[in-house]
Amino acid sequence: TVTHSASYARTSTRLADGVCRRRTAASFGTPPRVRRAREVQVHSNAAEHDPTYTTTSVSPALSRARGALLWRASDALACERPLDVYTEALVATVRAAAALGETTGLTSAASQDADLGAQSAETETGGLSGAEMSAALDHLAFDSVQQIMETFEVEKGIEVMGVMRQVVVVSAGYDSRAFRVPWPRGTAVFELAHPDVHQHSAKVFKELQVKPPRGCSLRRVPSDTLADTTHNGDLEEKLSRQGYSPEVPSVWILQDCADVSQSRWVSLVEEACDLMCASSVIIGHLPSVRIAAGDSESSSDDDLTGKTQLVLNDLATSGVRAKCYAMSALGFCGEIGANQVGIFKGTKVRPSARETEYYAQQVYLVEHEHGDEEGFES
Repeated sequence: TVTHSASYARTSTRLADGVCRRRTAASFGTPPRVRRAREVQVHSNAAEHDPTYTTTSVSPALSRARGALLWRASDALACERPLDVYTEALVATVRAAAALGETTGLTSAASQDADLGAQSAETETGGLSGAEMSAALDHLAFDSVQQIMETFEVEKGIEVMGVMRQVVVVSAGYDSRAFRVPWPRGTAVFELAHPDVHQHSAKVFKELQVKPPRGCSLRRVPSDTLADTTHNGDLEEKLSRQGYSPEVPSVWILQDCADVSQSRWVSLVEEACDLMCASSVIIGHLPSVRIAAGDSESSSDDDLTGKTQLVLNDLATSGVRAKCYAMSALGFCGEIGANQVGIFKGTKVRPSARETEYYAQQVYLVEHEHGDEEGFES
């Protein structure tokens, strides 16, 4: 498994002492099992036969996902970063639907989403993550998975069977990380998004007949986690239904979360960290609501310690030792938007909530003489 993934791997991103190196998108290697020849034709047909693309009654979550997709595409073009074939396919579908609406004289939802994407590119509102931000999250997530493999598998000489590592993606939707990133065998990718977003993106990928890397799986979780209407506590139940296990090392990616409310941010961090075992990693877009409350005059542009102390405190409360990095410190020296300040990366240093509860039960049994000599229930 390590040898297979090493063919796609690059030199790990160096975050120590502020020394970082930007890596190009070409270093990812060739994406597995893609049929490029059918992209334009398939998605034009999909847009024509999908009635939801020509109606104005779409959910706000689906509209936001389309706007985020189009904005990332325009941002990638502006910073000269090539799109992967999977994102190109999704963009082609939305744009084909917009063109179909103009031809038929209808005001399609895709046309409104295209205007939303263009407006977001100009005003940088909405708290979405740009192409450079998304690329940085990809690099750090892949490096974190490799580090987990070295710690739990290579150093111990363990041969993995089944799912031995998990990647959880929290974003606005239309995410293609399960396909574009060459995850090593035995990785399960859990994508959290609104059910409407899952329905449309799954239809596009089904038309393309693409699959995740060999030995990996994509598990769609119907949960609009970034919305304020999400109930606290639903995340564990929905992830468990798709096979998520808090005892298996995981990497969490939080994207498009710059504009979340303070209450939603605190609840999201608490729920996510409770579902992470020790040595798991969480990476994400810095939320503006916690940066604005910090001291912006106590640190430079490359050092976000003073500006992001509240973010670090929120993660530390949930048992995560984290550090924040500015985009310029990661090697992205282009023009950085107001909402693209930087990212955070943290490592869980205590067990998950389920493991903690189990250990507490065993201690109680021993104290009341209901366990064996080793401290477990007989």
